[in-house]
Amino acid sequence: MKHVVRNAGRTAVGLGIVGVTVAMAAAPAYAATGSLSVSPNGTVTSASNISISGHYDNRTSMGSVALKLTIDRPDGSTYTLWSGSGAALSSGSTPTQSFDTQNAPWSSQPAVNGSYTVNFAVGSSSASPVSVTLRIPAAPVTNFAASASSTVAHFSWSANSEPDIAGYDIVDVTGGTRRDLTPGGVDNSVCSQGNCSVDVDFGSSASGTTRNFVIDALRWTSPSQSSTIASPDAPASVSFPAASTPTPDGATGGAGGGTTSTSGGTVGGSSGSTSGTSSGATTAGGRVSGSSKAPGTFSSGHASATLRAYLPASSAGAAPNLPSVVTEVKPLPEGTYKPTLAYPDQIQSQAVQHRADGPIATVGTDLVHVLNVQELWKSLAAAAVVLLVAAHLRAWLRAADALDR
Repeated sequence: MKHVVRNAGRTAVGLGIVGVTVAMAAAPAYAATGSLSVSPNGTVTSASNISISGHYDNRTSMGSVALKLTIDRPDGSTYTLWSGSGAALSSGSTPTQSFDTQNAPWSSQPAVNGSYTVNFAVGSSSASPVSVTLRIPAAPVTNFAASASSTVAHFSWSANSEPDIAGYDIVDVTGGTRRDLTPGGVDNSVCSQGNCSVDVDFGSSASGTTRNFVIDALRWTSPSQSSTIASPDAPASVSFPAASTPTPDGATGGAGGGTTSTSGGTVGGSSGSTSGTSSGATTAGGRVSGSSKAPGTFSSGHASATLRAYLPASSAGAAPNLPSVVTEVKPLPEGTYKPTLAYPDQIQSQAVQHRADGPIATVGTDLVHVLNVQELWKSLAAAAVVLLVAAHLRAWLRAADALDR
């Protein structure tokens, strides 16, 4: 009896397994599904480490399933963060991928600002995508320094490493009021090999004063380059030397016989400068600058770039602070001269014949040159030949007439 029961049990177990297998084979196949975990997401406004992982469910499939994490970048290209597979009849998560905004996986530079879309493919299906928008300001400018030469301030700094830098904005913050020296900013053409520089002439009113400045790096908010966002301020200050005291005779004192003093409009050492006017509030990199402007003429120190300049707004009755030049002119010592053109001396040579004869020989020589005696003698010789031929012809004609008679 026991033997019969044992055999019946074994048969039932075998039939059950076969039945389950047949039922699973006959049941409709369900595709594997997945979901995404992205943190932080939405709009990111500071340097971050974005964690990305995918979760898959393949418990209803007898086979493995392909898994793939990708990210669509602002320029329209797609980058694969991770790819692998999920086992059959299982569920789980992909390895967590770290997306450092300051060191993008696809390059050693910070990721550009803009919209990113994270995708997770599970076999033939996809999880709902997650979007991340980067609106990260540039890092503060480093090595910002200012020095003065007469009324000219020389600004220098190190270029930022972000690949989407739009330019730089220098602001005068003396007295607590922001006066934008470069409305809209200056572009990257003022930089060369990682070093940037700009010269600004503040005119005679700056002599003997100390001014405070800040610089902001302007970064594009997206590859469309429609707007910028400013970095935190980097400060610097400069003290301008006092103006020189003129001598009693009105000339400007100085070594070497006179100096030149300028009041706005001139920048030393520049290969070219362009000046202009600007008034009213100006938006630069998301920040509205003050409406009061400091006079100045700008140059980048590079021939390819010239900064926009401006004078303070003035009414019709008040003239702007125009450039003025005072130079001392000293008389030259008697018997000397000063060349006025930047050309070398020209030497002109002329042959001179020495005539040792008296005035009669001199007159004869001049007559020879004037009358061209050689050609005259040729003409006289030809005339004599013609006369001689005519005389012989006349004699021959007379002889012929005598014979006829």
